[in-house]
Amino acid sequence: MLVDDLENSGQWQQALLHMRRQLASGQGVNDEGWHHFGRLLQRLCRWDSARRAYKCALNLNPARPRTLNNLALIELQLLNSLEAECWLNQALFLKPLSIDEEDLLQATACDLYLYQLRPALALAHVEQQLERRVSVMALANQAICFQKLFRLQEAVQVQEQAVRLHISTHAPQLSNAPLVNLIGVSCGDLHISMQLQLMLMNLAIYRLCDNPSDAIGLQMLLAGTSNDLNYWQDPRRAITRWDGLPVDELIIWDDQGFGDTIQNLYWILAASRRVKHLRIWLRPSLVEMVRLRIELPSNCILEILSQDSCPWAAGSKQIGFFFLPMVLKQWSAAASDCRPAYLKRNQLNITKPIRRIGLVWSAGHHKAPQPERSARVRDVPREKFFQLAQIWGQSHAALLLSLQLDGHTEDPAQKLIDNGVLVQALKSTDWQQTASIIDSLDLLVTVDTSVAHLAAAMGLPTILLLNRPADWRWGQDGNASFLYKSMRIARCNKPDDWGGALDQANQIVNEFFGNANELSAKRFCN
Repeated sequence: MLVDDLENSGQWQQALLHMRRQLASGQGVNDEGWHHFGRLLQRLCRWDSARRAYKCALNLNPARPRTLNNLALIELQLLNSLEAECWLNQALFLKPLSIDEEDLLQATACDLYLYQLRPALALAHVEQQLERRVSVMALANQAICFQKLFRLQEAVQVQEQAVRLHISTHAPQLSNAPLVNLIGVSCGDLHISMQLQLMLMNLAIYRLCDNPSDAIGLQMLLAGTSNDLNYWQDPRRAITRWDGLPVDELIIWDDQGFGDTIQNLYWILAASRRVKHLRIWLRPSLVEMVRLRIELPSNCILEILSQDSCPWAAGSKQIGFFFLPMVLKQWSAAASDCRPAYLKRNQLNITKPIRRIGLVWSAGHHKAPQPERSARVRDVPREKFFQLAQIWGQSHAALLLSLQLDGHTEDPAQKLIDNGVLVQALKSTDWQQTASIIDSLDLLVTVDTSVAHLAAAMGLPTILLLNRPADWRWGQDGNASFLYKSMRIARCNKPDDWGGALDQANQIVNEFFGNANELSAKRFCN
């Protein structure tokens, strides 16, 4: 029981030490013991050791659906989807399966096929799951499949059903509470409480995808501040979380993607007006760019955020950049109220070539399945994109510059670079160097990446290519966003309809360069 108690409380390293002693002493040397040992190693991201432990369990008992399932999850975590599918199919062929085992395997199948960008197949597995039993896991998976298939209202309805079922199962005393009141609230053990917060945040995202102005969705996003292990293990995290009220000292820290932080630098001024001292903690690659490109209020100071930094241990109120506009209650999705540039752009006198078009065609590569899946959905088909880009270069006497950090060894980018058609301009992860390249551009055509945020925040005319459904912040319709006055949006008319988005982008590029003068650029930005 000691090992189980330690595991359930999130003390995985201690649980692993006890389990290792038991196995060394000859206790629990059976398939279940090896499986438990592998699960603890998996929780600690020790993938190779976990694999070996699970295989020891399978040597003793090959008919272990949960062990096969966990091996599939390890391979998926390492982005080895074919190996994951092999382990999963091996488990699904085992008969008979209990309802709990089938629940688990169908949920893993959903994760796998979503990663492979096959949401219809993922949904088919979820529906098999729901035929046997309605569970929180199955409903939550059905909701995400609906969202990926652009069935947004259904996603909202099903996700709320999943949240309500989770609460009634684990904390019935909270059943009548408004969901926004459950942010940061415990509803059982550590795992169950974390799961509720994650489900609330996902519900918020689905609501905002359907309606970017949804006030409840914006408020519910704050569940993202309490959906990780550290929040529940360190009480300082909850005590120091800023609620937007005036305080003596506030730390705003760089908590999620670079694009989120660059987007929300805009709200530094509003935050500075509510505090006496504002400390801005940024990753090192952002610090110089922010120092040079923003005129900070006198009560602000820039500090470097290291891997060991702990904002909630500094004795001040704190909030991550991602959540800043929600806490300030200043998010507005009205495209008619586009905000102007808030990062300085240095206009360079470049006469040869006359025009320079920046290009970003991929959202980059990631080491975890969820961000990798999200990135691949945003990528534009390379062949079609570069065919158009070459036409732009020829038609408008423009030099094509890549603002990608990777992907240059893949065709057609490699051939275009070798032939001098495409310039690999960006060779540093430092954001000030990226901003310097943006200074030299006339126009940027990009998929949804952090470079898009930086360019538009600097006031560079930017064309954003979006899949459908788009990230909630952009809304699902219209060719403008309140976030950036200098941005125009080219959207897929249906999921993965990049031909339609590229047609729109082509029209906007030609419109922008149509008169080859400043008036054309001004029309673009208005």
